[in-house]
Amino acid sequence: MNNSVREISGGPTKRFFVAMLPRDIELGDAILDLVDNSVDGAMRQRRKSLQETNVYKGFRCNLEISEKEFRITDNCGGIPKEYIDSAFRLGRPQVDKDGDLPTIGMYGIGMKRAIFKMGLAAKVSSVTDGSSSTVEYTEEWLDPENDDFTLSIGEDSDDQSGDGVRIEIRKLKPEIAKQFSRTSFVNKLADSISEHFAYLMMKGFEVCLNGSLLKPRTIQVGVSDNLDNGIQPYNYTAHFDGVDVNITVGLYRRLTTEDEIESSTLASDAVERAGISVICNDRVVLVSDRTAKTGWGLGSVPRYHPQFRAIAGVVIFTAAAASKLPISTTKRDLDTDSDIYVRALNAVSEGIVTFTSFTNKWKGKERETDKLIEQVERVEATSISLAAQHGISARGQGGGARKYVPNLPRPQTERTTRRIAFSKDIGEIHTVSKHLFGDANVAPGDVGSACFDWILKSSKE
Repeated sequence: MNNSVREISGGPTKRFFVAMLPRDIELGDAILDLVDNSVDGAMRQRRKSLQETNVYKGFRCNLEISEKEFRITDNCGGIPKEYIDSAFRLGRPQVDKDGDLPTIGMYGIGMKRAIFKMGLAAKVSSVTDGSSSTVEYTEEWLDPENDDFTLSIGEDSDDQSGDGVRIEIRKLKPEIAKQFSRTSFVNKLADSISEHFAYLMMKGFEVCLNGSLLKPRTIQVGVSDNLDNGIQPYNYTAHFDGVDVNITVGLYRRLTTEDEIESSTLASDAVERAGISVICNDRVVLVSDRTAKTGWGLGSVPRYHPQFRAIAGVVIFTAAAASKLPISTTKRDLDTDSDIYVRALNAVSEGIVTFTSFTNKWKGKERETDKLIEQVERVEATSISLAAQHGISARGQGGGARKYVPNLPRPQTERTTRRIAFSKDIGEIHTVSKHLFGDANVAPGDVGSACFDWILKSSKE
């Protein structure tokens, strides 16, 4: 018997990266990936001062989108010289290259996947310390049938333009050009950027879309001065395996009445802000989620219902090592099976129940809470520190976990019924009973109750 050994290729094909990989991400998310890269560049430039309040002031990312081309430029320092070769590889060979920075990028596919998603040809230029590097993705290179992965990098050691990255896609795929021509797509992208990068914008980072400077859209909750019986948010804090966790759930507006629910009079913006947002290293990964991903409908937590439109919150994960964050490759979804996320989910569920219970207790009396809720101060949910200042230890959780469960106002309990008692001749009771029920022997209490109901109905008519 003759045994033979032969070698085969175990490497990837161009088709997998160029044609298949982009299917895993929405167009808007692919563009957000590119903005993420600009933020990472700004972080590298401010490596030693990341704790400053306005740390990213002066850094900017500009997006120009039309049916003819896509362009993104930034002034965030460019791709470091030591990373330039690996930046264009399909996958990051150095997982920990930014190990001391609070980024969310781990896989090294964001820029390339976005280009493959949108373009038939593209050009990437980076300027760092007066030295530029340029890579062109030609139509031939982007052909899925061409398995040649070789790229040429043009270099210029005397580039006088500012440090940063420029990506141009002048030949868009037809289906992408069609989407870019729609005002609705551009408006939705603007909203997504304003939400996902809100907390970086608050630290000075600027994003412009087609010449318009975008404003951050953040989550705020009501905070009262009264810790004993006021409108306060639920707050939880802990540190697990290199990850800081901070959770806040509260009320961002007055309670929803039955009339509002039935007539759908609430503005869509108010509805969209209800739910739980998840933030990883200052990027909002999940916006106003109202599904089981953030605890709704799990265990003792009720499913989301329009009755709970006043409830909003944030789950914040912060880590120097991006690999420890419960985040997917798209950066817009979560690894809900990760241990750190399961721990956080237990806490956010407690926060949701705190306020769904509050809402249920005041059902039918929502107007009585308007003044209580509207007079409290709206505070950025990311800045709440009640657990650290006034909370108690969260038993059995480790990680120095502490929580603050607010003592929310309760409605006054009133007796809404009164007993009516009177005596009548037994013969008369039998007569009335026969008249009402066709039976003279119905219990006197039932006869009296029926008489009252008949008179009440007549009075309303």
